[in-house]
Amino acid sequence: MISSLASPSVCVIDDEEEDYRPILAALNGLYVGSVHILGKNSDELPTQPFCGLRLVLTDLHLNGTVGKNAASYTANVFTRLVSTNTAPVVVVIWSKYADDTGQSPEDDQETEAQLFKRTLLEAQPDYKGRLIFLEMEKPKSGEGRPESQIWIGELKQQIERLLNGHEAIQALWAWESLVRESGVGISERLTALAQKSGDVDAGLKMAMRLLVQAQAEGDLSAITAPRHLAAVLAQLLVDQLDHTEKTKEFTNHGGWLSSPVNTAVPNTLKPEINALLLTAELSTDGTPFVPGAIYKVEGKEGVVAFRKTLGKSMSSFLDSCTSAKRGTEKWKAWRKGVQPVLIELSPTCDVAQGHRSSVLLVAGLVVPEALCKQIKKPTESLKEIPSTSFSLRWQTAGFQKQDVRLLFSSRYKFTLPSTSVPAWLYPWFRLRELPTTSLRNWYSSATSRVGYVQLD
Repeated sequence: MISSLASPSVCVIDDEEEDYRPILAALNGLYVGSVHILGKNSDELPTQPFCGLRLVLTDLHLNGTVGKNAASYTANVFTRLVSTNTAPVVVVIWSKYADDTGQSPEDDQETEAQLFKRTLLEAQPDYKGRLIFLEMEKPKSGEGRPESQIWIGELKQQIERLLNGHEAIQALWAWESLVRESGVGISERLTALAQKSGDVDAGLKMAMRLLVQAQAEGDLSAITAPRHLAAVLAQLLVDQLDHTEKTKEFTNHGGWLSSPVNTAVPNTLKPEINALLLTAELSTDGTPFVPGAIYKVEGKEGVVAFRKTLGKSMSSFLDSCTSAKRGTEKWKAWRKGVQPVLIELSPTCDVAQGHRSSVLLVAGLVVPEALCKQIKKPTESLKEIPSTSFSLRWQTAGFQKQDVRLLFSSRYKFTLPSTSVPAWLYPWFRLRELPTTSLRNWYSSATSRVGYVQLD
C-alpha cells in the first residue's frame, strides 16, 4: 500500500551533513518534498530507478575520490536513481569542486562538472536530450559560507533564480501540479460520498464498486474491474480539471504558448505530434475487440482466414489499394512493404452496454511513408487517415517503428464473434476516439449509398 506513495519528484544526492541539511531545509522552506540519498552505500539505493523525478541536486564527490573515479561513481549512483524513461529532468550540479580541473593530464583539463556530465552520458546514452544540466554554487567550508539560517534563505533564492527561464519545463511542472490537485479533488468527492455510510473505508469501497458496476454495464470481472475504475476516474479527472482554478504558475505561460512558431518545424517532429494526437497503446486485458483497436493480420494463417472469410485473396486487396502497376518494381515494393490490418468499428455504446454479439472489422493497410505516393487516389470506398503521416510507436515482427499512414477499404469487411480474438490477429495499437468516430461515419456513409437503375 505504502509503495503507491513512493514517487518523489525531487532528489538530493549528498553525503556531507553540513551541506545536505541546509539544502533540505531550503526545499522544506519552499514547501517542496524531497528524498535524500547519501550515495555512499549501494544498499540504500532503490531496486528500481525513480520514474517521476523532475529535479535532482547532486554533489560530485560521494566516495572521497576525485576526477574520473568520482565522476564514474557519481554517474553510477545517478543511473540507479533516475530512470531513462522519464523526462525532462533538471540536474543541478551542487558541488564545492564543480569548477576544479582534472587531477591528471589524461583528464584533458575538463572541470569536475564537465567530466561528470560526459561520463554519465557515455555510460547511459539514453539520457541524451532528456537531462538539463545546471550548476549552483556551493561555497567550501569556511570560505565565505554564511551562518546556517542566512545560508538557507540564500539557497531558497538561488534555487528559484536557477529555474527561471525554463518556461516549457515550468509549464509541465505546473500542469502536473494541477493534475495532482485535481486527483485530490476526486478523492475528496469520493470521501464525501463515503461519509454518508458512516465508515469511510467501507463507504469508499461501496462508492468505487458502484462506479465500476455502472461503468462496466455487464462487462464486469476481476480482470476488467480495475480498467473500469481507471476509466471512470479518468472521466472524473477531466471534470475536475475543467473546474479547478488554474494557478498563476500555469496561466503565466499563456504569452509564450500563444506565440506563433516562426522557425521551420522539423519534418521529423510532425509525425511524432500526430502520433500523440491520433494513436494510443492498446490494452490486451478485459474486453476483446475494443472500438478503434487495430489488429495486424498474422502470417499464412491470416492470409488463409482473409480469403476464407471474404472470398477474396489478400493479394487482390493489396492491389486494390495501390496505383502501382502489377509487375513493376513499385508494385513489388508495395506488396513487400505494406502491412494488412483490421480495425474494429462497432458502436461504442453497444460495447459498453454489452449488446454486441459480433464485431465489425474493416480491412486496411499500414503504409510506410516511403510508399505513400503509391496509394490509390481515395474514393468513396477507400479512406486514408490521417492525411499526413504519423509515427508508429509500437514495432512488431516484420514491421519497425516508422512514419506511416493508414488506408481502409469499406469493400473488405469482416464480422467475427466478439468473445475472443483469433490467433491470426495480433493486437497492435488503437486509434483515439475521434479518429475512430470519423472512420465509423465514413464507413456508414460508404455502405449506405443509394443506387438505382433508370433508362434515360
